[in-house]
Amino acid sequence: MNVNPKIKSYLIIVAYLAIGLLIIGIVQLFKMPSWLNSAFIVLTFFIVTNFITANVFDLKAEIQTFWSIKKIYFLPVGILAGGGIAVSPVLTGLLIGIVNINQLQFDTTFSLTSILITLIIVAWEELWFRGIFLNHCHKNLSVISISIIIGLMFMLVHLLNPEINLLKTGPTLFFAGAFLTIVYFYFKSIWLPIGLHFGNNYFTIQSNLDKHWFFGNEGYFDAIILAILFLLLIKQTLKKS
Repeated sequence: MNVNPKIKSYLIIVAYLAIGLLIIGIVQLFKMPSWLNSAFIVLTFFIVTNFITANVFDLKAEIQTFWSIKKIYFLPVGILAGGGIAVSPVLTGLLIGIVNINQLQFDTTFSLTSILITLIIVAWEELWFRGIFLNHCHKNLSVISISIIIGLMFMLVHLLNPEINLLKTGPTLFFAGAFLTIVYFYFKSIWLPIGLHFGNNYFTIQSNLDKHWFFGNEGYFDAIILAILFLLLIKQTLKKS
């Protein structure tokens, strides 16, 4: 039975995200020694999976372009930009006078270990959702279509967390997944999404707005910022095509 190429590409995306869940689940079954963080094992699995995928789908040229070490300068650029996005709700709250400056506290531990572990975690998350398999799917699907489906899948995966409130965090999760995906394709680099993801996760500020419905953590303010950035890149992508 012949399957429509577009449908096949959507199925590949779902399959690879399911494979990612399987990898994470298998690693969690094993007890790691105290000196070895499981994030390193998960990252190794995703790196191997991506290279196997590149070989199966003949994407060696794509992996050389999108993973090129020459583009590693995107990493610090992304970290700064991601950090800016992360602290923007609190800074906006300060400007409009709803944040108590005396309650501000950096929720970041600046140590080599915390930096390395955070970087490893966001790296395997990016290789999961922005894996080289997307380049194969791009042969049949537009960048915008792929970004939207990845945004939806990223949001739905968080349903595995029983404490998640998708009504509040769903829009932010969707636009985060969609934005990082279109960034991956627009700049042809995995390094920029990793940097953006790291900066957003690592540079956080605690304030009296943490549980605020609009300015709080992964609230609607974050969703609006990410939506604007996503739409701007859609506009630029359409101009290039």
